[in-house]
Amino acid sequence: MGKGFLTHINKLINESNIVIEIVDARRPNETRNLTLENQVTSKGKKLVIVMNKADLVEDKKWLEEKKLEIMKNTKAKVIFVSALQKDGMNMIRKEIGMIKGNNPNEETKIGIIGYPNVGKSTLINSLAGKGRGRVATSRKAGLTRGLSKLKITNNVYLIDSPGIIPFKEDEFNLFLVESKNPNQLKDPELVAIKLVEYLGKEKIIKAYELDENKAKKADENDIIEMIAQKKNLLKKGGEPDYKKGARELLEKYQKHEI
Repeated sequence: MGKGFLTHINKLINESNIVIEIVDARRPNETRNLTLENQVTSKGKKLVIVMNKADLVEDKKWLEEKKLEIMKNTKAKVIFVSALQKDGMNMIRKEIGMIKGNNPNEETKIGIIGYPNVGKSTLINSLAGKGRGRVATSRKAGLTRGLSKLKITNNVYLIDSPGIIPFKEDEFNLFLVESKNPNQLKDPELVAIKLVEYLGKEKIIKAYELDENKAKKADENDIIEMIAQKKNLLKKGGEPDYKKGARELLEKYQKHEI
Protein backbone atom coordinates (compact mmCIF):
# COMPACT_ATOMS: atom_id res chain seq x y z
CA MET A 1 0.00 0.00 0.00
CA GLY A 2 1.24 3.48 -0.82
CA LYS A 3 1.71 6.36 1.59
CA GLY A 4 -1.53 8.01 0.55
CA PHE A 5 -3.56 4.90 1.34
CA LEU A 6 -1.86 4.44 4.72
CA THR A 7 -2.52 8.06 5.70
CA HIS A 8 -6.22 7.74 4.85
CA ILE A 9 -6.60 4.36 6.54
CA ASN A 10 -4.82 5.38 9.76
CA LYS A 11 -7.06 8.44 9.96
CA LEU A 12 -10.16 6.32 9.36
CA ILE A 13 -9.25 3.81 12.09
CA ASN A 14 -8.37 6.54 14.60
CA GLU A 15 -11.64 8.42 14.02
CA SER A 16 -13.97 5.39 13.97
CA ASN A 17 -15.81 3.80 16.88
CA ILE A 18 -16.35 0.63 14.86
CA VAL A 19 -14.65 -0.58 11.67
CA ILE A 20 -16.47 -2.72 9.13
CA GLU A 21 -14.26 -4.72 6.78
CA ILE A 22 -16.13 -5.91 3.69
CA VAL A 23 -14.85 -9.08 2.03
CA ASP A 24 -16.08 -11.15 -0.89
CA ALA A 25 -17.85 -14.21 0.53
CA ARG A 26 -16.71 -16.26 -2.46
CA ARG A 27 -13.03 -15.58 -1.62
CA PRO A 28 -12.90 -14.37 2.00
CA ASN A 29 -9.23 -15.14 2.63
CA GLU A 30 -8.08 -13.42 -0.55
CA THR A 31 -10.07 -10.26 0.17
CA ARG A 32 -9.22 -9.83 3.84
CA ASN A 33 -6.46 -7.47 4.94
CA LEU A 34 -4.90 -9.00 8.06
CA THR A 35 -2.59 -6.03 8.62
CA LEU A 36 -5.52 -3.63 8.85
CA GLU A 37 -7.52 -6.04 10.99
CA ASN A 38 -4.65 -6.12 13.48
CA GLN A 39 -4.42 -2.32 13.40
CA VAL A 40 -8.11 -2.01 14.24
CA THR A 41 -8.03 -4.44 17.15
CA SER A 42 -4.72 -3.16 18.53
CA LYS A 43 -6.29 0.30 18.82
CA GLY A 44 -9.16 -1.17 20.83
CA LYS A 45 -11.74 -0.56 18.09
CA LYS A 46 -14.55 -3.01 17.38
CA LEU A 47 -14.09 -4.98 14.15
CA VAL A 48 -17.00 -6.40 12.15
CA ILE A 49 -16.22 -8.50 9.08
CA VAL A 50 -19.02 -8.46 6.52
CA MET A 51 -18.97 -11.33 4.03
CA ASN A 52 -20.73 -9.68 1.11
CA LYS A 53 -22.17 -11.42 -1.98
CA ALA A 54 -23.02 -14.45 0.20
CA ASP A 55 -25.97 -15.14 -2.11
CA LEU A 56 -23.50 -16.00 -4.89
CA VAL A 57 -21.94 -18.86 -2.88
CA GLU A 58 -23.57 -22.20 -3.71
CA ASP A 59 -21.84 -24.25 -1.00
CA LYS A 60 -23.46 -22.88 2.18
CA LYS A 61 -21.69 -25.45 4.39
CA TRP A 62 -18.30 -24.21 3.15
CA LEU A 63 -19.42 -20.64 3.76
CA GLU A 64 -20.43 -21.38 7.35
CA GLU A 65 -17.09 -23.12 7.97
CA LYS A 66 -15.23 -20.05 6.68
CA LYS A 67 -17.26 -17.82 8.98
CA LEU A 68 -16.45 -19.94 12.05
CA GLU A 69 -12.77 -20.06 11.04
CA ILE A 70 -12.55 -16.27 10.76
CA MET A 71 -14.42 -15.73 14.04
CA LYS A 72 -12.07 -18.13 15.83
CA ASN A 73 -8.93 -16.45 14.47
CA THR A 74 -9.99 -12.82 14.86
CA LYS A 75 -12.62 -12.71 17.63
CA ALA A 76 -14.47 -10.33 15.28
CA LYS A 77 -18.18 -10.40 14.58
CA VAL A 78 -18.80 -11.96 11.15
CA ILE A 79 -22.00 -11.27 9.20
CA PHE A 80 -23.28 -12.72 5.92
CA VAL A 81 -24.69 -10.07 3.61
CA SER A 82 -25.99 -9.47 0.12
CA ALA A 83 -25.68 -5.68 -0.08
CA LEU A 84 -27.32 -5.57 -3.50
CA GLN A 85 -30.41 -7.43 -2.23
CA LYS A 86 -30.16 -5.73 1.19
CA ASP A 87 -30.05 -9.07 3.05
CA GLY A 88 -28.22 -8.90 6.38
CA MET A 89 -28.47 -5.11 6.75
CA ASN A 90 -30.41 -5.36 10.02
CA MET A 91 -27.61 -7.36 11.63
CA ILE A 92 -25.13 -4.63 10.72
CA ARG A 93 -27.50 -1.97 12.07
CA LYS A 94 -27.74 -3.95 15.30
CA GLU A 95 -23.94 -3.89 15.72
CA ILE A 96 -23.93 -0.14 15.05
CA GLY A 97 -26.77 0.31 17.54
CA MET A 98 -24.82 -1.50 20.26
CA ILE A 99 -21.95 0.97 19.86
CA LYS A 100 -24.37 3.90 19.68
CA GLY A 101 -26.15 2.74 22.84
CA ASN A 102 -23.01 3.30 24.89
CA ASN A 103 -22.80 6.96 23.85
CA PRO A 104 -26.29 8.05 22.68
CA ASN A 105 -25.51 11.78 22.61
CA GLU A 106 -22.10 11.56 20.96
CA GLU A 107 -21.17 11.14 17.31
CA THR A 108 -20.72 7.51 16.27
CA LYS A 109 -18.45 6.95 13.29
CA ILE A 110 -18.35 3.70 11.34
CA GLY A 111 -15.27 3.16 9.19
CA ILE A 112 -15.66 1.07 6.03
CA ILE A 113 -12.62 -0.71 4.58
CA GLY A 114 -12.13 -3.29 1.84
CA TYR A 115 -10.81 -4.11 -1.59
CA PRO A 116 -12.22 -2.29 -4.63
CA ASN A 117 -15.45 -3.87 -5.89
CA VAL A 118 -16.22 -5.99 -2.81
CA GLY A 119 -19.41 -3.93 -2.51
CA LYS A 120 -18.49 -1.06 -0.19
CA SER A 121 -20.53 1.60 -1.98
CA THR A 122 -23.55 -0.68 -2.38
CA LEU A 123 -23.48 -1.54 1.33
CA ILE A 124 -23.14 2.12 2.30
CA ASN A 125 -26.13 3.03 0.14
CA SER A 126 -28.16 0.19 1.68
CA LEU A 127 -27.38 1.39 5.19
CA ALA A 128 -28.00 5.04 4.34
CA GLY A 129 -31.41 4.43 2.78
CA LYS A 130 -33.47 6.93 0.85
CA GLY A 131 -32.86 10.62 1.34
CA ARG A 132 -29.52 10.17 3.10
CA GLY A 133 -27.26 10.70 0.11
CA ARG A 134 -25.85 8.23 -2.35
CA VAL A 135 -22.36 6.94 -3.02
CA ALA A 136 -21.48 6.32 -6.65
CA THR A 137 -21.14 2.65 -7.58
CA SER A 138 -19.41 1.10 -10.56
CA ARG A 139 -17.97 -2.19 -11.74
CA LYS A 140 -14.75 -0.30 -12.50
CA ALA A 141 -12.32 -0.61 -9.60
CA GLY A 142 -10.98 2.44 -7.79
CA LEU A 143 -14.02 4.74 -7.97
CA THR A 144 -13.73 6.03 -4.39
CA ARG A 145 -11.00 8.63 -3.79
CA GLY A 146 -9.83 9.78 -0.35
CA LEU A 147 -12.16 9.59 2.67
CA SER A 148 -15.85 10.45 2.40
CA LYS A 149 -18.28 10.96 5.28
CA LEU A 150 -22.00 10.21 5.06
CA LYS A 151 -24.67 10.76 7.72
CA ILE A 152 -27.06 7.79 8.04
CA THR A 153 -29.02 8.69 11.18
CA ASN A 154 -28.85 11.25 13.98
CA ASN A 155 -25.22 11.50 15.13
CA VAL A 156 -24.24 8.37 13.16
CA TYR A 157 -21.81 8.68 10.25
CA LEU A 158 -20.19 6.28 7.81
CA ILE A 159 -16.60 6.96 6.73
CA ASP A 160 -15.68 5.35 3.43
CA SER A 161 -12.08 4.66 2.41
CA PRO A 162 -10.37 4.18 -0.93
CA GLY A 163 -10.13 0.56 -2.06
CA ILE A 164 -7.08 -1.09 -0.57
CA ILE A 165 -4.73 -3.03 -2.84
CA PRO A 166 -1.64 -4.64 -1.28
CA PHE A 167 1.64 -3.66 -2.95
CA LYS A 168 2.85 -6.02 -5.72
CA GLU A 169 -0.28 -8.19 -5.50
CA ASP A 170 -0.57 -10.85 -8.21
CA GLU A 171 -2.56 -9.50 -11.16
CA PHE A 172 -4.67 -12.65 -11.51
CA ASN A 173 -5.73 -12.50 -7.86
CA LEU A 174 -6.62 -8.82 -8.24
CA PHE A 175 -8.80 -9.77 -11.21
CA LEU A 176 -10.46 -12.62 -9.31
CA VAL A 177 -11.52 -10.32 -6.47
CA GLU A 178 -12.64 -7.69 -9.02
CA SER A 179 -10.04 -5.17 -7.90
CA LYS A 180 -8.96 -4.89 -11.53
CA ASN A 181 -11.18 -5.03 -14.60
CA PRO A 182 -9.92 -6.26 -18.00
CA ASN A 183 -9.02 -2.72 -19.12
CA GLN A 184 -6.64 -2.35 -16.17
CA LEU A 185 -4.72 -5.59 -16.72
CA LYS A 186 -1.17 -5.40 -18.06
CA ASP A 187 -1.40 -8.92 -19.50
CA PRO A 188 -5.08 -9.82 -20.02
CA GLU A 189 -4.23 -12.84 -22.20
CA LEU A 190 -2.16 -14.41 -19.40
CA VAL A 191 -4.94 -13.72 -16.89
CA ALA A 192 -7.43 -15.36 -19.28
CA ILE A 193 -5.24 -18.47 -19.50
CA LYS A 194 -5.10 -18.66 -15.70
CA LEU A 195 -8.86 -18.17 -15.56
CA VAL A 196 -9.40 -21.19 -17.83
CA GLU A 197 -7.24 -23.23 -15.43
CA TYR A 198 -9.07 -21.83 -12.41
CA LEU A 199 -12.61 -22.38 -13.68
CA GLY A 200 -12.02 -25.74 -15.36
CA LYS A 201 -13.09 -26.69 -18.87
CA GLU A 202 -16.56 -27.98 -17.90
CA LYS A 203 -17.81 -24.56 -16.78
CA ILE A 204 -16.51 -22.86 -19.90
CA ILE A 205 -17.92 -25.55 -22.21
CA LYS A 206 -21.33 -25.08 -20.60
CA ALA A 207 -21.20 -21.27 -20.59
CA TYR A 208 -20.25 -21.02 -24.27
CA GLU A 209 -21.85 -24.25 -25.53
CA LEU A 210 -18.54 -25.38 -27.00
CA ASP A 211 -17.98 -28.70 -28.74
CA GLU A 212 -17.42 -30.92 -25.69
CA ASN A 213 -15.24 -33.57 -27.35
CA LYS A 214 -12.99 -30.99 -28.98
CA ALA A 215 -12.78 -28.72 -25.94
CA LYS A 216 -11.83 -31.50 -23.49
CA LYS A 217 -8.77 -32.31 -25.62
CA ALA A 218 -7.81 -28.65 -26.06
CA ASP A 219 -5.31 -26.68 -23.98
CA GLU A 220 -6.03 -23.27 -22.43
CA ASN A 221 -4.93 -21.32 -25.51
CA ASP A 222 -7.14 -23.44 -27.74
CA ILE A 223 -10.12 -22.90 -25.43
CA ILE A 224 -9.71 -19.13 -25.77
CA GLU A 225 -9.57 -19.46 -29.56
CA MET A 226 -12.71 -21.62 -29.48
CA ILE A 227 -14.47 -18.88 -27.49
CA ALA A 228 -13.44 -16.30 -30.09
CA GLN A 229 -14.69 -18.59 -32.89
CA LYS A 230 -18.00 -19.21 -31.09
CA LYS A 231 -18.60 -15.48 -30.52
CA ASN A 232 -17.58 -14.67 -34.10
CA LEU A 233 -14.62 -12.59 -32.91
CA LEU A 234 -12.51 -13.01 -36.03
CA LYS A 235 -9.54 -11.40 -37.72
CA LYS A 236 -9.39 -10.66 -41.41
CA GLY A 237 -9.31 -13.98 -43.18
CA GLY A 238 -11.62 -15.65 -40.66
CA GLU A 239 -9.01 -16.60 -38.04
CA PRO A 240 -10.19 -16.38 -34.39
CA ASP A 241 -9.02 -13.21 -32.66
CA TYR A 242 -7.20 -14.53 -29.57
CA LYS A 243 -7.03 -11.16 -27.78
CA LYS A 244 -10.75 -10.54 -28.21
CA GLY A 245 -11.52 -14.09 -27.11
CA ALA A 246 -9.51 -13.55 -23.93
CA ARG A 247 -11.31 -10.27 -23.21
CA GLU A 248 -14.70 -11.89 -23.84
CA LEU A 249 -13.94 -14.56 -21.22
CA LEU A 250 -12.67 -12.03 -18.66
CA GLU A 251 -15.68 -9.75 -19.08
CA LYS A 252 -18.15 -12.63 -18.88
CA TYR A 253 -16.55 -13.78 -15.64
CA GLN A 254 -16.69 -10.34 -14.03
CA LYS A 255 -20.37 -10.02 -15.00
CA HIS A 256 -20.94 -13.20 -12.95
CA GLU A 257 -22.17 -15.00 -16.07
CA ILE A 258 -19.74 -17.88 -15.62
